[in-house]
Amino acid sequence: MKRRDLEFETLVREALKGKKVPILVLDRRWHTLFPQGEKPAEIIQLEEKLNELLKRQGYLVNDIKDLKKTKKKLMEGIVAGMNDAEPLRDKKKKNQQRLLLEIKERIETESDELIELPRMIKKANEELLATGAHYCFERLANGDEQLKIVKQEIEELRISLREKTEWKDDLEESMDSAYSLMHGLLGHDVMNLYDKRKGKE
Repeated sequence: MKRRDLEFETLVREALKGKKVPILVLDRRWHTLFPQGEKPAEIIQLEEKLNELLKRQGYLVNDIKDLKKTKKKLMEGIVAGMNDAEPLRDKKKKNQQRLLLEIKERIETESDELIELPRMIKKANEELLATGAHYCFERLANGDEQLKIVKQEIEELRISLREKTEWKDDLEESMDSAYSLMHGLLGHDVMNLYDKRKGKE
């Protein structure tokens, strides 16, 4: 990316500090900015990265919930198994304790990751917004340039139309004047011959 682009994106990020920015991939306004087929590859890549983080967050929330349910059932199983015969109880208890330890470790690991994800999502969202803003501002600048050209062309057409309208009016006035003069000089019958001939052409 060009140095100027990085400076612009840094300025955008600074301007966004402390502001609540919606998750762009979930916001319809964001998708409206980039009509179908006009989304740059870089934006698509950043959106995919953000979507993956959001999916991971959803997965972890559900998985931790399921692990806690499983942990609760294991605890209930340990309490219920206390009345079993000693050799069976010890083997079962050992297996359940191993499973409890594994579940506890997974819950801790996934909870730690879940704590980090909002920060990662925020960062990915800001990166997407800064990059998207750059593309949009570039498109606006190009649009401004095209608008200037079109306005200039319209102005030139207006001037040309005004000149041609004046010329047409002058021509009609000259023709009406000549017709009237000829009508006065040559008379009605001769002018009727002209009118009939003109009608055949």
